[in-house]
Amino acid sequence: MVTNSRKVKITCGNDEFVVKGVVFDKDGVLTGGFDLWKQIFSLYMKVASQKGLCVEKVAIDLFGVDEDPSIAPLSLCTMEEAKCLLAAAIWLMHKIDWATCRKLSQEIVEEAQRVISPEMVYSPLPGAKELFTLLSQHVPVAIATSDSRSNVEEMFKFWQVELPIIVSAEDVKRGKPFPDMLLKVSSLMGIPCEDLVVFGDSLGDVQMAHSAGAKAVAVGIRIPEADSWVQSLLEVSVEVLE
Repeated sequence: MVTNSRKVKITCGNDEFVVKGVVFDKDGVLTGGFDLWKQIFSLYMKVASQKGLCVEKVAIDLFGVDEDPSIAPLSLCTMEEAKCLLAAAIWLMHKIDWATCRKLSQEIVEEAQRVISPEMVYSPLPGAKELFTLLSQHVPVAIATSDSRSNVEEMFKFWQVELPIIVSAEDVKRGKPFPDMLLKVSSLMGIPCEDLVVFGDSLGDVQMAHSAGAKAVAVGIRIPEADSWVQSLLEVSVEVLE
């Protein structure tokens, strides 16, 4: 368990939050978000086409590629959910047996991942590494993400930064927008949820925070339900309180 009684004041525009711990979503907050997932989606479609599968039209709808990124499956789904959506697209377009749809979906994802570079998926967004490093020096910091734990660990290895507390969708029964991830973070930190602030880029992040009693700051996109928002983490300032 990581504990710390120190507080920091985090300022986002005109909004201030005095907290004992900070929680970050990964994709769209620390690393490339919806635009990156669109690139990866395009890779999936390219590989599918090479296999003779014409699924792009229905897959665009299933993944919400052209929808609001704060609510679209493309930015919120886990990797296993993405494989399921891709398998569903294959089923809807080709009506082949479900077991084969799942097998093809797995193959498409694996083949696409072979050509994705670490720089593409793990390079920090502006201000992300600096803010994360600064906060880590003073209060407990955690990652709460729908991505896999292994991908989070690879990101911090790429950053050459010590691992923080990590809670992924694999670690809880219910993912975002349910409070389970944040409740687990709270337990690991030894800090009540009401003393935490969550930085996220989706409505699910905001709902998770609020359902657990924490504050939520939207990053990169205005989410009306959030307590504040910033265009990028470069806009966030930190003051250490004794």
